Amino acid sequence: MNVRSLVLFGQKSLNNITDTPRLESELLLSYVLKKEREKIFANFTKDVSLADEENFKLLIKKRQSGYPFSYITNHKAFMGLDFFVREGVLIPRPETEMLVEEAIKISNGEEKYILDIGTGTGCIILSFLYYNHKSRGLGVDISDIANRTAKKNALQFNLSDRVNFACRDYRELTFDEEFDIVISNPPYVKKENCKNLYFEPANALDGGSDGFNFYPSLIEKSYKFLRGKGVLIIEIDDGMEHTIMNEMKKTGYKDIKILKDLAGFYRIAEGVK
Repeated sequence: MNVRSLVLFGQKSLNNITDTPRLESELLLSYVLKKEREKIFANFTKDVSLADEENFKLLIKKRQSGYPFSYITNHKAFMGLDFFVREGVLIPRPETEMLVEEAIKISNGEEKYILDIGTGTGCIILSFLYYNHKSRGLGVDISDIANRTAKKNALQFNLSDRVNFACRDYRELTFDEEFDIVISNPPYVKKENCKNLYFEPANALDGGSDGFNFYPSLIEKSYKFLRGKGVLIIEIDDGMEHTIMNEMKKTGYKDIKILKDLAGFYRIAEGVK
């Protein structure tokens, strides 16, 4: 088969799996052929080797099963950066970019010491440090594979000298130095909605029956981690904004804000110690 035939085969096969079947088909073929997508366009009538054709069809079949595209290619774009991802680590979501943007806005180019709780791929803290050259930080995650993935990403972005990662449960941590910013995208998917999320790690998604399981301890511990006038910035699910605000008020936070994303959903909660 030639390039065009394979792209059309992939597109048709993925029609019921993704909103962008043509794009994913092209990118998967680009991945198999080890060529940039643009170069594939210039060679649409070129025959593909049998080995590459079979490999492509295997990946299409894998994608048809619902296996995440980013796990196949080991890449995910976030904040204009290309992050390495792998099975066992949560795939970065576009809506989480709002967390980083808010932290960058708050820091205003000044030197900040930032703590990222549940760092995963490191996409939040590394994006913040990439765009704020004066700052440094620490990412913590209970998952060893997440910490190894974050370290790999720090290395590729030349940020290893400004960030450390720890494989620890944040609830057991104490620090000698306080933080200017604590940031987190905790698990907040309701347990009943996790049953269809087969491939990503449950401990990065499952927030219990109401999605709120992690927030009380996260809000309380973050308050202890912050220096005076330090800021907590957390991602939330739409519908829990009032509960989050009450929890933050009860803990002692001031100037609490609940922010909506571009789709009009409540997405970010922040408060000042």
